[in-house]
Amino acid sequence: MKRFVLVTLLLVTGLIVVWAAGQKAGSGTGAGSGETVTLSVYMQLEPTSPQYEYWPVTLEAFAEKYPNIKLEFEYVSGEQFHDKFQAMAAAGDIPDLFTCYAGARSSYILDRGAVKDLRPYLTEDFKADFNSAIWAPQGPKGDIYIISPNMAVCTAVYVNTKLQRELGLTTPRTLDEMIAQAPVIRAAGYTPLMFGNKGQWQAQSLLLSMLTDRMGGTAWFDRARAGTAKFSDKPFVDALTVIQTLVDTQLFPPGVNQLEGPEAWGAFVQGQAVYLLDAGWRIAALKGAAAPEDFAQYEVTAFPAVPGEIVHGSSAATLGEALAMSAKLSGAKADAAWKFLSFIYGQEGADILMKYGTVPTYKLDYSKYDIDNLNRQYIDLINSQSMGYVIDAVMDGEGVNNLLNPGIQAVMMGAKTPAQLAAEYEAWVAANDSNRRK
Repeated sequence: MKRFVLVTLLLVTGLIVVWAAGQKAGSGTGAGSGETVTLSVYMQLEPTSPQYEYWPVTLEAFAEKYPNIKLEFEYVSGEQFHDKFQAMAAAGDIPDLFTCYAGARSSYILDRGAVKDLRPYLTEDFKADFNSAIWAPQGPKGDIYIISPNMAVCTAVYVNTKLQRELGLTTPRTLDEMIAQAPVIRAAGYTPLMFGNKGQWQAQSLLLSMLTDRMGGTAWFDRARAGTAKFSDKPFVDALTVIQTLVDTQLFPPGVNQLEGPEAWGAFVQGQAVYLLDAGWRIAALKGAAAPEDFAQYEVTAFPAVPGEIVHGSSAATLGEALAMSAKLSGAKADAAWKFLSFIYGQEGADILMKYGTVPTYKLDYSKYDIDNLNRQYIDLINSQSMGYVIDAVMDGEGVNNLLNPGIQAVMMGAKTPAQLAAEYEAWVAANDSNRRK
């Protein structure tokens, strides 16, 4: 524990962090013949978040196995990560390793050809140890850029069953049932559905993506991407209208658009809300932050059925982000980078990740782990759900970040109607999005 506190303090003290073990020539099994190799790493990570408690443990294990590979980290989180990385990419200042997404979210780096295709490293034996879904082509020529450690399931509803019992409530099966519970919950001084959208991406990735699948399905979305359907069509307008309804019926907390994500799920952990709208990957953070007796009574379920939906119970998912290699790497640096990636995403890193409460894409023997009830429920949930697209993973980032994300926030504040935003986004996509130019 003291070691973890020290590591956290180092991370908080400065964004640039050097992580290395002993550098004695010939020691360990590192890159090269004992010669130290230094790699720069630009990573989207919030070091103080309980969600990342596993990370210092992973780095210690790697340093013990590869003492002559030195890692120089820069940690940046949220939109600041992307803003800075876009400027770095434009200047050609590409680090050796960096957080990357498989789709449009990282188009500013992928389109420059700056990410190394990992297929030369991916033997059939290596790939067989992972969920096969992560090996779907990520680039135009079948490229594989990242080894995703998890599937980013973007919509889950967490339930405080203790508060449910206190208020005489049961988990709603439909959105109308959840709305009917809201006055009872608010009268007792709680928030019905905790959610934070200050970053703007949350409403798009965690809510609109799922609702768009519910209302239109992936076949309709494929047509909208290609231009044979439009984002101004009824499915997209209806999905935006549901978001407006969540605000109008006061399911969300006051000031939802001023709440950061950690503030929202932190309020849920503090017992201020009956339900929490968040992503599937939030379980590890909840486990790290909540008292054990509180965490034990949490449940997780799908977003309730929405009037007019044609796909029932679905969520939206994409490959979780992971570190990628610069296309410029070769020789000892490329060898060292692959050792790092295969360690943190392979059996050794996956084992640590699992022990800290996240189910990885690497195939582990679950019988060896003490899996808590919430993770068991989550595994059952996602195995029974169909998954739609996460919008910012398949549509160009400029339109999503500059128009759609702030536009959803405007709809939530009553400054724009769902139909207006849908028409504006369709016009941008028609004129600019690369999906329409394919």
